[in-house]
Amino acid sequence: MRILITGATGFVGGYLAAELSEHYPKAQLFGTSYGHTSGGGLPEGTTVLDADLRDPAVIARVLEASAPDIIFHLAGFASGAGTDAAMIRAANVDATRMLVEAVASTHKPCRLHLASTGYVYGTTEPGQPASEGDTLRPEGAYAQSKAEMEMVIQPLATENLSITVTRAFNHTGPRQTPVFVAPGFARQLARIEQGLDEPTVRVGNLEAKRDFLDVRDVVRAYRLLLCEQAPAPWRVVNVASGEAVSIQSILDTLLGMAQTKVSVEIDPTRLRPSDMPECIGASALLSELTGWRKTHSLTDTLAETLSWWRSTGVHIW
Repeated sequence: MRILITGATGFVGGYLAAELSEHYPKAQLFGTSYGHTSGGGLPEGTTVLDADLRDPAVIARVLEASAPDIIFHLAGFASGAGTDAAMIRAANVDATRMLVEAVASTHKPCRLHLASTGYVYGTTEPGQPASEGDTLRPEGAYAQSKAEMEMVIQPLATENLSITVTRAFNHTGPRQTPVFVAPGFARQLARIEQGLDEPTVRVGNLEAKRDFLDVRDVVRAYRLLLCEQAPAPWRVVNVASGEAVSIQSILDTLLGMAQTKVSVEIDPTRLRPSDMPECIGASALLSELTGWRKTHSLTDTLAETLSWWRSTGVHIW
């Protein structure tokens, strides 16, 4: 089995490569890398290809070198805070379309995974997690690019080119960049504890509620869907906990682990012009297909994240 992970040296890519290597030790792993990364060391034997997937010639070289049976497409712009719509669309829509068209042109049977986002649903009503058949109401350039990506790619799915789209909700863990909320708080606390910053944690909107998962639970879902299920031409599956967690509770949990007293201050630069009050998803289909259940508690994930920042992260970012 030959597996290609685009964006393999990014946050999710490193965890996915480890998951695949553990369960399929005889598989040949290939990964693409481009620009700044936040992933851990890839498993020994992984072939890393430097690749800007916005270039069709580069895509062709990557596919020729890897000749994949399975592709996990993680590369792209991944933050809901992004505002450069043209840049985000180029990374998430145009580059994805070129990749999928190139895979189709090889006429080799392939299973392809596209990482979308739960944000394509937009704001969800309290107590009503989004399901795969719900109408998409994406808010912001990032979510809109992912919704368009799905629409553009669906006609390319065939029996020969099986495509699974995952709409994963917020996932976090050690090694995630501090532009995301949990590692952002953890980094500030670690720096305060080490005397590198004044004892004030700066925050944005604490009232928003999101659906948080540990990144290791997310990559396990990816593996089960792509490697353990019978292929279908087109499949869309949520990866979610179904639980609404406020940003305030994330902060409170981390503050409870702090080794020094800190104050909290609203930072206007961290407030988004438009921020969904709540966005959570239902994972019934994922569980029905694969038997998946989350195995990491959010408290444990946050503790590991803070520990990582204390020991390693402040020396990287």
